[in-house]
Amino acid sequence: MNRLTVALLAALDATLAVAIGIGVALVPLLALWALHFQLDVDPAALWRGAVDIWALGNGSSMRITLDTALVTQLGLPAGMEPFLVSLAPLAFTIGTVLFGLRTGARAARSTWWQGAVVLSVLVFALLSFLVTLTALHPAVRPSIVQGTLAPTVRFAGGVVVAALWVRFREQDAADPILDGLRAMRDRMPDGTWAMVVAALRGGALAATGLVAVSAVLTAVLIAVGYGAIISLHESAQFGVLGGAIVTGAELLYLPNLVIWAVSWITGAGFAIGSGTAISPIGTLVGPVPAVPVLGAIPTGESPLGFAVLVVPVVIGFAAAVVLRRRLLVDLDGRGGLARLAVVGLGVGVTAGIIVGVLAALSAGAAGPGRLIEVGPNGWATGLWTTLTVGIAAVVGMAAGPTHLAEEDRLPELHAQPSGRGARDR
Repeated sequence: MNRLTVALLAALDATLAVAIGIGVALVPLLALWALHFQLDVDPAALWRGAVDIWALGNGSSMRITLDTALVTQLGLPAGMEPFLVSLAPLAFTIGTVLFGLRTGARAARSTWWQGAVVLSVLVFALLSFLVTLTALHPAVRPSIVQGTLAPTVRFAGGVVVAALWVRFREQDAADPILDGLRAMRDRMPDGTWAMVVAALRGGALAATGLVAVSAVLTAVLIAVGYGAIISLHESAQFGVLGGAIVTGAELLYLPNLVIWAVSWITGAGFAIGSGTAISPIGTLVGPVPAVPVLGAIPTGESPLGFAVLVVPVVIGFAAAVVLRRRLLVDLDGRGGLARLAVVGLGVGVTAGIIVGVLAALSAGAAGPGRLIEVGPNGWATGLWTTLTVGIAAVVGMAAGPTHLAEEDRLPELHAQPSGRGARDR
C-alpha cells in the first residue's frame, strides 16, 4: 500500500475508535429519549451526555454544578457547591485500549508504519479535543485538557505497544527504531535479556492470574448477594427502562469491581467513601450509596481474614515455577540462585506495577461529601502486590534446581532456531 492509503486507514481506525466509544453511550440515551421522554428533550443534551460518559470512562474528570432545587430534592447538602466526578467506568478504557492495539497491529504491517502510528494518535487526539468542546455545559463540564489527553494516552499506549511488538518479532523488519532496540538488547550482559523477558512475562502472568481469580470472586459475591441487589433495585423503583439503564451502567463499572476485588485479595482493600475501608484485615463501612450492585460487597468481617492473602502468594509461586525451566534454558542451563532471585523480584515488581496502575484507574471521586474517595489506593495495592507476589516468586524460583544438566537442556537447545531469532526469546 502507498502512504496515502496507509494514512487514510490509520485515520479511519482512530475515527472509528472515537465514534464507537461515544456510540456505546449514545444508544441507551437515545432509547431513553424516545421511550421515556417522548422525544421532548433537546438532542444536544443527549450528545453531551454521551460524550461526558465516554470521556469519564477514559479518565477525564467532570465538574458538576447541581441546581439548588435538585440538591434539595435529593437531600444532598454537600452538592450545593460544584464538585468533581472522576470514577471512570473501565469498560470504556478497555475498549479504547483494544482499539489502540488493533490499530497498532494493522499499522505495523504497513510499509509506512511509523507514520501510521503517529497519524492515528494525532487524529484520535484531535477528535477527542473536538468532541470535548461540544460537551461543555455549565451543569456538567468536562476538563478540556483531560478530555483530550486522557483518552489519547490510552489509545496511544495500545497503538505503540502493538506496533512495536509486531515489528520487533518480525526479524526481517529493519528500521532505525527497531535496529536501535535490537542493538541495545545485544549490548546487554549475557543472560540479562532473558532475565528481563522472564520477569516481564512472569509479572504479566501473575497479574492476569490475580484478575482471573478476582473475576470469579466478584461473580460469586454477586450471586451470593443477589437478594440484596434485587431489594435495592426494587426499593429504588427505577421502572423497567430505568432499571435497564442502571443495570447497563453497572455492567460498565463491572471491571472496576473486579479490580477492587484484586486489591482486596492482595490485602490493600478499597474504600466506598472517605473514612471507610474494606479489606481482609478489617472492615469499616458507613452508609453505602444506594447503588444496587454494591449490595454484593460484604460489610461484615471477612471469615477468611488473613487467609485470603494466600491467593497472591500461590499465584506468584506458580508463575515462578512455570517460568523457571524456560529461563534456565535461555540462560544455557546456568541460572544460579542470585539470578533466579533477581528474576523473582522482577516478577513481583512487574505484577505490582500492573495491578497498581489498574487500581489507580479504577478509583476516583463519585460525588460530593464522603464520595470523593471511592475505590482502592493504587500505591498501596501495587506495594502489597509486589510484596506478596515477589516474595512467593523468589521462593518459587529457588524451589528447584538452579542449573540444568547437559542432557536436560540439549533437546530445548536443538529445538531453538539459530541466529538472532533464538536470542529474541
